Amino acid sequence: MTSLSSYAVAYQEYLTQSCPQLPQDTRAMIEISLEQTNWEEPTSIKDFNSIGVVALLMAEQSQDFDIRAMYFEMALEAFQEGVQVSPLCIAHLALMKSMIGEREEAIQLAFSRLIELSHLDSSHEASEGMASEIELMYIPPFSSSAFIGRSEVLLTGLTAETVYDQAKILCIETLRRSQLVFYSPAGLRFLQIAAQLLPQSAFMNLGLGLASLLNNQWEGVIYLHHAHKIAPNHSSAYQALALAYRDLKKPELSLKYWNLAQHQQENESDQRSWFWAQHPHDAPFTFVPFGQNTILCVEANFRSLVTSVLIAEGDWFEHEIEFWRNQLKPGMTVIDVGANVGVYTFSAGERVGSSGKVIAVEPFPTCVKAMNETAGINGMSWVAICEGAASDRNGTAQLGVHESSELNEI
Repeated sequence: MTSLSSYAVAYQEYLTQSCPQLPQDTRAMIEISLEQTNWEEPTSIKDFNSIGVVALLMAEQSQDFDIRAMYFEMALEAFQEGVQVSPLCIAHLALMKSMIGEREEAIQLAFSRLIELSHLDSSHEASEGMASEIELMYIPPFSSSAFIGRSEVLLTGLTAETVYDQAKILCIETLRRSQLVFYSPAGLRFLQIAAQLLPQSAFMNLGLGLASLLNNQWEGVIYLHHAHKIAPNHSSAYQALALAYRDLKKPELSLKYWNLAQHQQENESDQRSWFWAQHPHDAPFTFVPFGQNTILCVEANFRSLVTSVLIAEGDWFEHEIEFWRNQLKPGMTVIDVGANVGVYTFSAGERVGSSGKVIAVEPFPTCVKAMNETAGINGMSWVAICEGAASDRNGTAQLGVHESSELNEI
């Protein structure tokens, strides 16, 4: 177990790894705050928030379940001490509820707090000496394939003017994480609020743009352009615009962003994110980074939920995928029935490795072709793809095909 006196060092390392672009003056302010924290006998609300934040960080870093649970309980107790008066403690508490799957409670807590905070004039509060100093914040890790993600949110929060602004940002992140699917009506609603409060967030604008397009709101392209303007060097913005203009029957604009991406990728070290730009702009499939080292072949349109979700979020949205990943070990044999384009199949392929075996069963030819492409690109010879439907008996069934392959069914 880490001693209390080393918490300050742990948080400084967290900032170095998760938010390296943090301005030096902000880092210096945080170092002073860490030095002033009474880790042994907390007395102030700021102390309790700091202890809760670092306890969450230690829980994230621990590989031992019991130690992780102990730190999580420690964080919970610290935030509850300040929940009545500290905007950040209540925002962190809402975030914790989202992390453990209590989504409804997290949404209610974060949304009500966001409404309460929205009327505050930060400059007025700061002029009266109230909540004018920023405090420590914790942002859980994003998928390794996510568009900007943790670094951007953390930077926005730690460079905010007041703790009220920090709490708003944390509430928005809680609402975003608490939605089962970002493109649902509720998810779209929260993304619209987030984009208003965080207009310079590329991550939020990308998500809002894709959610709008999935709901047949073609003004979503405007948000994609805004995301591209904020983060002009990120592959996901180019890819989203190229695919969106294809769906809008604007091939000349689609080709424009594909050409720009081809030029940009020559200067980028992360070729996995730009792999899609190395293939014809009008091909039926596109490619997205997925998991730790995989490139996933997906349909090249936003009628596909998989394509939209992975470009926006960097990972699949169903919470059981983390359970799935955590249970799989090298050498196991895994069967994925109804594999679609292989989100679960290739998550399993990464984890069981060449000493294991993955059998994917899928009846729809487009999905089968995508999975064969993924297996070949990633050299996963231990993934076997069976084109067919699975049942407990022989027979004939009628298959229904939808625009989105995820909705295909018997």
